[in-house]
Amino acid sequence: MDDLSRALDDDLLKDLECPVCMEYMVPPIWLCTNGHNICSICRQTVQFCPSCRAEFSGTKNVVLENIARRQKYPCVNRQNGCLELFSIEHIAKHHARCVYGKIECPFYNCSWNGFKNNFKEHVKQAHEKSIFWVPTFSSPNIANAVAIVSNFGELFTYYKQIRDGRYYAAVQLIGTSSEASKYKCEFTLRAANGIEQISKTLFVRGYSEDFETIFNSGICLKLDEDTVKHFIVDNKLNLTVTLSTV
Repeated sequence: MDDLSRALDDDLLKDLECPVCMEYMVPPIWLCTNGHNICSICRQTVQFCPSCRAEFSGTKNVVLENIARRQKYPCVNRQNGCLELFSIEHIAKHHARCVYGKIECPFYNCSWNGFKNNFKEHVKQAHEKSIFWVPTFSSPNIANAVAIVSNFGELFTYYKQIRDGRYYAAVQLIGTSSEASKYKCEFTLRAANGIEQISKTLFVRGYSEDFETIFNSGICLKLDEDTVKHFIVDNKLNLTVTLSTV
């Protein structure tokens, strides 16, 4: 039954392809006088129906529009490995953050932009000193910090920021939210006396959530600057981050 459903979905998606741009049509979908469809963008640039050369009727295909609203669309990066499906209301937002599309390097003043498959090699060449190859690492820098963690066959971004008198830190998987939910991160701050400590464990976040969103949500390490000062030893922050599977 699953194979039949997939076959029906694939056939339906083919019917939703615009004959001009070959992209999936979303409402409004226009008809020619012989009943052929065209997307609203191409309708503005094409004078006659590309399928039969007839004139356009000025009528919309209401039935196909309703089907399009209920249909789940594959990501444009499907060929690169993204298997996610989205409604027409959400797919544009996904495309803007899809990890299988082009991603930007998270390091400050780095203009690299490319695909996930090439990102690890870029980091090794351009930011070698900021890669952690083990799941537990120290983050002693008092100021803002960015690092890449390569472990469990995945790439993670660690980001720490100070603003408005507070310390924020979070870990993000360069992958989907469902993939990120398989991992957790533990932040541990230790005082110089070796006894007092603060520990917080959180889920790793997905790539679709930028750090600004994560920090604003509060689902991250969030501490007042006065509290953090108690854990600064020799002008270094005694902070340890540990990644593990759930």
